[in-house]
Amino acid sequence: MRKTARALLWPVRCVLVAAVPWGISLWMLRLEQDTWRENEHGPTIVIMLAYLFFCIGKLMVYALVRDRWMDERTGTARWVVFWVGTAVVVISFYTAGGFGARDVEQRILHDRGVTAAGLVTGIRTHTGDSGAPRQDGVHVRLDDGRSLSVDGEPRVGSTVQVTADPLGKVQPRLGRRPAPPTGRLLKVFLVVLAVGHVMEASLVCGPLTRKAPGTTG
Repeated sequence: MRKTARALLWPVRCVLVAAVPWGISLWMLRLEQDTWRENEHGPTIVIMLAYLFFCIGKLMVYALVRDRWMDERTGTARWVVFWVGTAVVVISFYTAGGFGARDVEQRILHDRGVTAAGLVTGIRTHTGDSGAPRQDGVHVRLDDGRSLSVDGEPRVGSTVQVTADPLGKVQPRLGRRPAPPTGRLLKVFLVVLAVGHVMEASLVCGPLTRKAPGTTG
């Protein structure tokens, strides 16, 4: 009966332990979206770097707890789950950040974007790894005389529609004002992020017993 109770409580403990770092991850993702919304890419980079340091600190705490307060040996399988969980957390956090930034831009253009017609006047190029110039966008002159640089490859001389943010917080896009973002992919990666945190937390979800000095795990 006691073993059954411990087996049932083990996933509950994992979820409870993972709740705090998952909450911090969500908070940092929200901060990243807020800075991206204000077109402040410098603070966004700082947040992304800060999350790496947060992950390193979290791993050190887990390792310390495992070494000093766990009364059972850590098998290879549990270490594998732990490190796979760490990889899942890092990858899903930055992927969710990318989808979140995309959703923020789409939301801004949906809420206040203005669509106007324009003429493609030239191509925008950048130098690729081979050293040869490659097209990565076009220059468009709107009917009101403004010139914008947008991604895409419409033919020079063609008439296109461009949706731009009047406040200039996000890059203009070809086409009409977009639909509101669904956020489906972002939600998927938030769930994956939670799973990764639970996998990490499984390392320290065994019974806690203060080890005697000099005892090794």
